Amino acid sequence: MHPDALSLTVAAVPIVLVLLLLVLRVPSLWAGAAGLAAALMGAAIAFPVSGAQAGEATASLGPTVIEVAIILLGGVGLAEGMARSGAQDRIAAWLSAAETGADRTVMLLLLVYGMTPFMESVTGFGLGVVITAPLLIRLGLTPVKAVVSGLLGLVLVPWGSLGPGTLVAAQLGGVDFTELGVWSALLTPVVLAVSMVAVLWLNVGRVHLRDVALSALVLVVATAVLTAANALLGPPLAGVIAGASVIALLLAVTRLQRGSLPPVDRALGRALLPYAVLSAGILGATGLLALGDGLAATGAAEAGGAAAGTAVQTTTDALGWLASPAVWSVVAASVGIAMAPAAWAARLAMLRGTLRRWVPIAGNALVFLLMGIVLATAGMASHLAEAAAQVGLGFVAAIPLLGALGGYLTGSNTGAAAMLSTATASSAAGLGASPLVALAGQNVAGSFAIIASPPRIALAVGVALPPGERLPRRMLAVLLGAVAAAALLLGALTLLLR
Repeated sequence: MHPDALSLTVAAVPIVLVLLLLVLRVPSLWAGAAGLAAALMGAAIAFPVSGAQAGEATASLGPTVIEVAIILLGGVGLAEGMARSGAQDRIAAWLSAAETGADRTVMLLLLVYGMTPFMESVTGFGLGVVITAPLLIRLGLTPVKAVVSGLLGLVLVPWGSLGPGTLVAAQLGGVDFTELGVWSALLTPVVLAVSMVAVLWLNVGRVHLRDVALSALVLVVATAVLTAANALLGPPLAGVIAGASVIALLLAVTRLQRGSLPPVDRALGRALLPYAVLSAGILGATGLLALGDGLAATGAAEAGGAAAGTAVQTTTDALGWLASPAVWSVVAASVGIAMAPAAWAARLAMLRGTLRRWVPIAGNALVFLLMGIVLATAGMASHLAEAAAQVGLGFVAAIPLLGALGGYLTGSNTGAAAMLSTATASSAAGLGASPLVALAGQNVAGSFAIIASPPRIALAVGVALPPGERLPRRMLAVLLGAVAAAALLLGALTLLLR
């Protein structure tokens, strides 16, 4: 075999092996572990890594690995605490009361494009569907339509669990985290539009002009807030704020229709407390750090103030971890668990339950992340990118399709990002296209594709359908059709914006 062909084969084996194992329904954790082992073997055989390279990769990407693991821990803990404390039930009861006398389409849009993205952005793991599918049934949808509509509401997954998937894509792709969040937000209207068409067709039947106008308003508000939040506050809270903005908009419409909303009592305020702590903590810490940067710049600009400016900047840099979503997700989870009306022994049991759920979730994400780091550090991803560049610009249009395939098979936008981002960015650069736009296309398509992945469907079916019942094939076709349509449109847009 020609040396170049051998190198290309060795570089491709980890990704091909993972995809093959996932197609054969091997659990993603084991498929990722096999891919990681293949990547390490490939690096030893054809892509040797020096000690200096390994040290540099550890120093630059090691903190990302730790941050992703902690964010996932906080997300799992928050979901556990909110469920055990009854906070989820209290929020659901208030929304159910708000439904009375409201326009059905308004509440449908509120639950699918407000509540589902909000809960998914805060905790991830499909929690948005777990909460909204039962509410959609109470709204009058059949259980099957409630499941499919809830899954179609997972439109802000790039920011799910405070955005570790987008963070991984940015780190491995070598682009700015905030800029990738902004570009992902700018491409998200494609997913929103495709999802809304499917939801309205599925549930409304004959769509009136007012339904189209209200859906368009939701799309515009969600996109504008999502883009602004990414640019001004950073990606971690962008999905939370966008989801909350849609909820606020549609509650305002509901109030105009009903004349009033159910009262916000102490129990509801207590249920919302962990979310308030999470948002206020990240926003407050980010604001304080920005103030420190401003004081440092002012001190450096003043005569004789350079030393003071340097001291302030050093302090601000040292405290940068305070604004990390990893910190505040754990704090919010602690608040949620502490709210549970139980003895300390029961709370310790909740902590143990959180750790049991977190280990496989974090393990699944981290094996793919480590595989991506090995592929990038050893130069295997770059080698694949050089081969892909020979295909021409058609490869740029195919990037969202590849991202969708990765998201569908792994059931995780973090896993898809870890597996593909380095090669995507390198390929785009080699073709003269923008790595940032290419990664955004991959990120958005891969995140939306998880709505059709077996683990997410199984979770949604488990909370809404009778035991043993499966999603009908025609409904699965709706989900796959929406994913395919979004990926194709994103491919055309990525090529156009390259």
